[in-house]
Amino acid sequence: MSSETLQTLGIILLLNAVAWGGYVALQDEPDMVYRYRETPAASANVTVSLDFGDAGANATTFANATTVSFAGIVVTNDTSAYAATIAAARANGFAVGVTMYSFGPYVHTLDGVAGDSGHYWELNHNGAYSMVGAGDLQLHDGDTIAWKYVVADW
Repeated sequence: MSSETLQTLGIILLLNAVAWGGYVALQDEPDMVYRYRETPAASANVTVSLDFGDAGANATTFANATTVSFAGIVVTNDTSAYAATIAAARANGFAVGVTMYSFGPYVHTLDGVAGDSGHYWELNHNGAYSMVGAGDLQLHDGDTIAWKYVVADW
């Protein structure tokens, strides 16, 4: 065999080894990517709260309120915190400002109170800061979500 043939054969073997390694590595990817996602429930009966803090004077529907809470919000098919927020808004007549991104919905305004350079709406789930966004947070019966208008400290 000629030197060129051996080099070509070596390159082909090397490419196959790299491709096989990539294939093997990708076999674990779905577990890594979806590790934090829960299986959605068919429906959920939840409570949605809005904590305006000092910004209650700027609210449209709930002017001068500090906190409002809506129990008995039922969501079906989509049991995400985003769907529950939209259901609460429809049932109680307040507006939700949202921008859709590739990673999901970003809620920036609730009842006329918009996040700005110094504030944002923080999502809490059952009393703790949510580590996932509103579109990915799957709710179950009895869960509580709270949107809190907080000072950005970044």
